[in-house]
Amino acid sequence: MPYVMRNVDGDICGLSEQLQEGYAEEFLPDDAPEVVAYQPTAVAYIIGKSTPWRRMSDDEVADVDAAMQAAPLKQRRIYEAASYISTEDELFGTLKALLSAVLSPARAEELLAPET
Repeated sequence: MPYVMRNVDGDICGLSEQLQEGYAEEFLPDDAPEVVAYQPTAVAYIIGKSTPWRRMSDDEVADVDAAMQAAPLKQRRIYEAASYISTEDELFGTLKALLSAVLSPARAEELLAPET
């Protein structure tokens, strides 16, 4: 790890253990200063897989669904089989990178925030 995704300002906005074509294609070593600075130090948590979808507007759902349909089949199957999303799982980083690219990094944070 990690493949990094960058926002329009060139800052890292997502990490993935695997290459994500169109999203996270640049590889940096784990100890790269940018990667170390980006990695969250927050406590791990789990959210229901449906939580981000419930938090999205209808327009956001359409945009995210289109991006997910363009994602590699393996990635889609892993997401479909999951019942929850854990911040400690690669799926979380992949989903965060996709949401950041389609919507914005700030909106991805809102959608993937812990359930209260």
